[in-house]
Amino acid sequence: MAIKRKRKTNIINKKKADKIKLGIFDMTDCEGCEVVLVSLGAQIVDFFKHVEIIDWRLGQKMKKDDDLDIALIEGSPITGDEIEQLKQIREKTKVLVALGACAAIGGIPAIVEKDQREGMYNAIYGAGYKPLGIDSLPLAAYVKVDFSIHGCPVDGEEVVRILNEVKSGKAPQYRGYSVCYDCKQKENPCRLLEGKACLGPITQGGCKAVCVSGGLPCWGCFGSRKEANIPALMEILEKQMNKKEMADFFGTFLKATPEYKRYFK
Repeated sequence: MAIKRKRKTNIINKKKADKIKLGIFDMTDCEGCEVVLVSLGAQIVDFFKHVEIIDWRLGQKMKKDDDLDIALIEGSPITGDEIEQLKQIREKTKVLVALGACAAIGGIPAIVEKDQREGMYNAIYGAGYKPLGIDSLPLAAYVKVDFSIHGCPVDGEEVVRILNEVKSGKAPQYRGYSVCYDCKQKENPCRLLEGKACLGPITQGGCKAVCVSGGLPCWGCFGSRKEANIPALMEILEKQMNKKEMADFFGTFLKATPEYKRYFK
């Protein structure tokens, strides 16, 4: 029987010479966000100079069973074992950070709901297949999440910014603007003014508008802003698509969010 540890505060208060104890974990995911970490090169190496990696399956051979200052968790827990692992990590961690859209808002895995899953399993694997998975939900459905680094995958510069703020004992903040600001910086024409679907006005900025710059819509993988005027955007989208098309569009990344349930359930 696991020993429950006393929950620590979510403020890192260490002496300057002490290294931050960091754990990086993955649930069910594509590991794309961790690939971004590795690809940061010198930036992440400089950050790692100030931390001790306690547990990272992709980056070390040995792991330690120790308390953590920061835990980065990628992916969604979709089995009982993953949910239990998540709860154990929470118990020994000061600051738990959801890494990427799957961990923060459910993401792509949340598209498939319980009533659809059985039919899809049968079609893909055959009637004899016995799945272990359950609905994909964000980490916050099971434990307290102190902060979320959004994106699919995450933006490297955002990861470095937020980790450095947490390491310094500061409470990180989201960007105070939407993806529309990122689009203006990239000099992208407005998709909505062109009669094309886009969730940019209601989505947190910081992604550098990479999708829109590539000719695609914003699907909201950075999560909805607190000040988001969703009803106003819905009125615009209703002129472009029917209710089912709107639900599918919103549900690409936001199906497990309260916003989706409020407007499409």
